[in-house]
Amino acid sequence: MKRAVALLAVLMVVLVPFAGAASATAWSYENFIKQSIAWYYLYQSDEEKFNELYNLSVQANVSNETLQLAMELYTNATAEFEKALMYGIPDEGRTLRWVVFSVHIRKAYLYIEQAIELLEAVIENESA
Repeated sequence: MKRAVALLAVLMVVLVPFAGAASATAWSYENFIKQSIAWYYLYQSDEEKFNELYNLSVQANVSNETLQLAMELYTNATAEFEKALMYGIPDEGRTLRWVVFSVHIRKAYLYIEQAIELLEAVIENESA
């Protein structure tokens, strides 16, 4: 299932430019590279935020089930981040490494965002 999702993500990244005017601006490889780098830095800043929220959640006596789910999402994010870094941050050239890096870094970002949203919602409910 994970392979199917990864393949679908790669196909979407590759085929969207050929689908016509998907947006007002034209697709460019340079923008694709910039997005990938942005996801890399967003992941890093969200990792710090996750650690802070997780510690606050533990102090607020959030249920173990919620903490386990948040940690599972974080673990998934870390695994995807490590997969992305296996390819290294590619150089500025147009290589297939950017596509593979982008798929994994984007997934890492999405997983950590889900973990953060979960912890923020729980902390908000606990304080209300």
